[in-house]
Amino acid sequence: MNSVTTITDRESVPVTIGSLTIWCESFKAAGVRSFSEEPLVSGGGTITNTCPKAMKLTFAGRIFVSDGSLDFVKTASDMLRSGQSFTIAYRGLNFSGCRVQSFNAEDKGEDFIYGVISLITSETVEEDDS
Repeated sequence: MNSVTTITDRESVPVTIGSLTIWCESFKAAGVRSFSEEPLVSGGGTITNTCPKAMKLTFAGRIFVSDGSLDFVKTASDMLRSGQSFTIAYRGLNFSGCRVQSFNAEDKGEDFIYGVISLITSETVEEDDS
């Protein structure tokens, strides 16, 4: 029996980062492990140390601006400069110890701006218990 599932539409998910809410249309998580290698007398190499590096989370979507202001830019800039950490819940996962690494905002004259915010965390990802 063959069947085909077609996804025609998926609603944006609200993500709260401090006092910001972004209606997330795109999410990306990236992690990497660092390895240290030392040469051997035989000419080969051996791994002497390894550790996970911080995970990068990127949320992209719409930020609604009811009064026409670009508060997102100021708030995201303040978060970036302060180094404050946040806990973020997204689709059943909790990311703690998140700090803003970068952000972008684009105003195209709509009732919302399009924003991208990237965060870094070195904490373990947890499943949402609620």
